[in-house]
Amino acid sequence: MNFLLEVVLPTKPEAIWPIFFDVGRIAGLIPGCEQIEEKEPLALYSAVMRQKIGPFKLEMPTEIRVEELLAPVRVCARAKGRDKFTATTVDVLLDVVLERLENGVDAPGGGDDNGGTRLTVTSTMQVAGRMASLGYPVVKKKVEEIFTEFEKRLRAELGIT
Repeated sequence: MNFLLEVVLPTKPEAIWPIFFDVGRIAGLIPGCEQIEEKEPLALYSAVMRQKIGPFKLEMPTEIRVEELLAPVRVCARAKGRDKFTATTVDVLLDVVLERLENGVDAPGGGDDNGGTRLTVTSTMQVAGRMASLGYPVVKKKVEEIFTEFEKRLRAELGIT
């Protein structure tokens, strides 16, 4: 399954980038993300993902490995987790890109000398186990809800309405 989140924010990439590597801040932005811990700086993290999807309540210990890092422009990470109760496994490849928009080009309100940032999150997800039986539409809806809530929380964190 492939997913895409694209949003334009009226702030510079340098203001957004640090959030992605502050474990306390990023955990607060991702719905259901708890107990995030940095194992190796800028390389390896662990977390517990808790989600309710259809009839399933998942509690998934997850390992997040940074596969590529080009600060403050791009981070590519892989998250793998398994829920013991449902025997559901999830393997997610995330590609996060922060693109500077100069002089308000394409930025909300246009003409802003501070420019803005286009945040693009591309995600490829493989699901196996009992949750996979729900099918693509149910999982897709949940992922879209998570992306929507993430954007809302990110805007609040940046002080953007």
